[in-house]
Amino acid sequence: MIAKTTAGARERPHFGWLSIGLYGAGSISNSVKSSGLATFLMIFYNQVMGLPASLVGLGIGFALVVDAFIDPAVGQLSDNTRTRWGRRHPFMYAAAAPVAICFFLIWNPPSGLEGLRLFAYMMACLLTIRLFDTFFELPSSALMPELVEGYDRRTVVVAVRVLMSTLGSMGMTVFAYQVAMKEQPGGGGGVLAKDGYFSYSIVGALVIATTILISSIATHRFIPWLRQAGPAARTNHLKQIFEVLKNRAFLTIMGSGALVYLVAGITQGLAIYISLFFWQLTQGQLAILAATTAAASLTGVILAPQLTRRIGKKEAALIGYFVGAMGELTPFILRLLGVAPENGDPALFYLLAAGRFVNFVSWSVTGICISAMIADVVEDNAVRTGRRSEGFLFAADSLFKKIASAGGPALAGLVLSAAHFPIGARKGEVAPEVLQTLITLYLPMLVAIYTVSMSIMAFYNIDRHAHAANLEALKRA
Repeated sequence: MIAKTTAGARERPHFGWLSIGLYGAGSISNSVKSSGLATFLMIFYNQVMGLPASLVGLGIGFALVVDAFIDPAVGQLSDNTRTRWGRRHPFMYAAAAPVAICFFLIWNPPSGLEGLRLFAYMMACLLTIRLFDTFFELPSSALMPELVEGYDRRTVVVAVRVLMSTLGSMGMTVFAYQVAMKEQPGGGGGVLAKDGYFSYSIVGALVIATTILISSIATHRFIPWLRQAGPAARTNHLKQIFEVLKNRAFLTIMGSGALVYLVAGITQGLAIYISLFFWQLTQGQLAILAATTAAASLTGVILAPQLTRRIGKKEAALIGYFVGAMGELTPFILRLLGVAPENGDPALFYLLAAGRFVNFVSWSVTGICISAMIADVVEDNAVRTGRRSEGFLFAADSLFKKIASAGGPALAGLVLSAAHFPIGARKGEVAPEVLQTLITLYLPMLVAIYTVSMSIMAFYNIDRHAHAANLEALKRA
C-alpha cells in the first residue's frame, strides 16, 4: 500500500532553490565525516599512534560491514515510523550530537592507550559514528524522491548535494593541511604529528552538528506533505532485499555502484601515502589539490544536468566513468613509462593537478547520475510491488555498497603491509622498492574494478520515457 499524505487541501510549500540549498547542506556533515576518516584515519592510527596498517584497515572495513547490515533496519524503521514529525525527521535530529561527539573523540584517544586497547577505542568510536551517521544520512537521502519527482529536477537536487558535499570536504581538508596540521618551517607539525588533530576534530564536530540541524530544520515544513507509513508497510527486511534484487535496474546500479565504492575505499586509504611518499608533495600542494577538487566538482555539478538532458543518465555516467578513470591513471602511466617529470619539478604538480581536475569533473558527473538513477528506481519498484519504500531501497543500495567498500580500506592496509611500508616513515626516506611494490599492487586493482563496474552499468534500463511511464502508472493507481 502507498500511504497518502496528511496535508489535505493545503498548498504545499515550494521546494525552490533556497530549500534545495539548505537540504543539500546536510551532505556537508557526511562529507566532513567521510573525508576525514578516509583521508586521515589510516595515517593517524598507523603512523602517529603506531598501530599496524593491516589492523587499522581491517578495523575500518569491519565497521563498514556492521554499518551495512544496520542500514536495512534503519531504512525499514524510518519507512514505517509514524510520528507527528513524519517518518524521517526524528532520526535526523537524533543523529547530530552523537556523530559530532564521537568524531571529536576518535582523534583524541586517552593518553597511555596502545596495542589492542587503542584498537578497541578506535573501533568503539568508529562504530558509533557509523551508526548515528546512518540515522541522518539514510532518512535524509530517502526524502529526495518525495520532495522532487521530475526526472531532470532530481539531477539538479543531487548535483547541489554533491556540490555541498565537495565544498565541505574541501574546506575541512584545506583547514587540516594549512591550519590545524600545517607543516612548520623547521620540519615539525603536519599530518604525522598528533597535536594538530585536536583543533581539526573540534571544528569538524561543530560543522557536522550544525549542518545536520540546518538540513533537518529546512525540510521540517514539508512534513505534512510527505507520505506516512501505512499498516501494510511492515515487511521482513530480508524479504524486501530479495524483492528489490528482482529489479534489473536496481541490481545493475547497485552492482556498479558497489564497485565504485570499493575503488574509492582503496584510493582514499592509499592517497595520502602516495601523495606524501611516492609523489613527495608538500601539504601546501595537497591543499591546492583539495581546492582543485572543489572546482572540478563544481564543473561536474554544472555539466551533469546538461548531459543528462541531452543523452540520458546512464550514458552520461558511463562517459564520466571512463574519462575519470583516465584522468586518475594517466600520471601513474607516464611515471611507469619514464616520461613523467621528476619529484619536486613544478611540472609534476601541474600534471597531477590536471589529472585531479579531469578525474573529479568526471566522477562528479558519474556520482550525480548514479544517485539520480537510484531515485528513479523508487517509482519503478513501487509500480512492481505496490509499495513505496524509499528508505529501504536506499538502505538496500547502501548495504551492498558498504559491504563492497569495506574491502577498500582492508585492501589498502594489506597493500601497505605487503609493500612492507614502515611505521614512522619520513618523506623522502622510504625505500624505492617499497614504493614500487605499492604502485605495482595498486594500479592493476583499479583497472580491473573500473572495467567490471562499467560493464555492469551498461545494463541499467530506466530512461526518461520509462520513468515518465512509471509516474503515470502510480498516478493511475
